[in-house]
Amino acid sequence: MRRVAWLTTGSPTTHKDALEAFRSAMRERGWVEGKNLALDLHWAHGDPSRLPALAAGIVRSRPDVIVTASNTVHLAVRRETATIPIVMFTGSDPVAAGLAASLARPGGNVTGVTGFFDAMPSKMLEIAVPFVPRQGRIAVMADSTFSTPGMRARIRQDLERAAGSAGVTLEFLDVGTADDVARAFETLAERRPAALIVLPGSMLFALGTRLVRSAEPLAVPVIYPFEEMVEAGGLIRYAMDLLESYRRAARYVDLILKGASPGELAIEQPTSLRLAINLRTAKALGIAVPPSLLARADRVVE
Repeated sequence: MRRVAWLTTGSPTTHKDALEAFRSAMRERGWVEGKNLALDLHWAHGDPSRLPALAAGIVRSRPDVIVTASNTVHLAVRRETATIPIVMFTGSDPVAAGLAASLARPGGNVTGVTGFFDAMPSKMLEIAVPFVPRQGRIAVMADSTFSTPGMRARIRQDLERAAGSAGVTLEFLDVGTADDVARAFETLAERRPAALIVLPGSMLFALGTRLVRSAEPLAVPVIYPFEEMVEAGGLIRYAMDLLESYRRAARYVDLILKGASPGELAIEQPTSLRLAINLRTAKALGIAVPPSLLARADRVVE
C-alpha cells in the first residue's frame, strides 16, 4: 500500500471537485484507494497559520509523496523535508520561490504543475477596462500569502504600467486572512470602485462562495481567477483550468510512485487561460457585457 498525503489551505468543500479530479486520474493509472493506495487528506480551512504544524505532522508520518496547492503550502512542506517528493498542482514561479533550480530540471524534491501565467493579472485588467469610464478606478484584491514578495511587487508594477496605458487608476488591497478580506470589502463599499479584480491566491480560493457573496453588494463588475466563483454567481472568471491541473498532478504522482525522481521531472506550466462569463449576473446587475468579450468566452452561463 502506497501513501500519498494531500495538503491545501482550503477545505473538503472548496476542493471537492479538485479532489475528485485527482482521484479519478489516479484510478485511471491503476491506483485505487483501499487496494494499493492510501490518500491522507489534510486541510488548513482557510487559515495559513495552520500550515507549519500540518506540514510537520505530515512529514513525521513519512508518506511516499506529498501533494500540495499554492506556494504557501509548497514552502511550508519544503521547510520540513528535502527528501520526500512534493508534487505541486498550483502555484507560481517555483524557481523564484526557491523550490526548484529550473523548470526543466527542478533538481530537488519538488515538481508538478504551476498555476500562473506572468501575464495573467494584466489580462484580467484588460478584461475589466471596457467596463470602466476613462480615468475610472479599479480595485485590485491581492492575496498577500501568494508567491514571493518579489513576484507580488512585479505583478503590481506590471498592472500599474498597463493601467496607465489604459487610462484607468488602480487601488490595491492586500489581504492575508479572512478578516482582512472582510475589512477590504468594507473599504470598497465606502470608496465605490468602478470594477474589482481578484488576483489568484490559495487563501482567497479557500473562501469559496463567501467571496462572491461579499462582493455582491458592490454591484460592479468583478473578475475572479477561479471557476467556482462564476458558478456561484460571479460575473467573470479568467484563469487556467484548475481541474486539468489536478489531473496532470496525478501523472507526476504516478511516475514518482513507479520510481521516477522528482528532481528529473520537468515542471509544467499552464498552456492556456479560460474565460467564463455569467450573463445571469450581468443582467441582475444591469451590466452590459461587450460583444467582443462574449465572443472570446470559452463558457457562458445564461
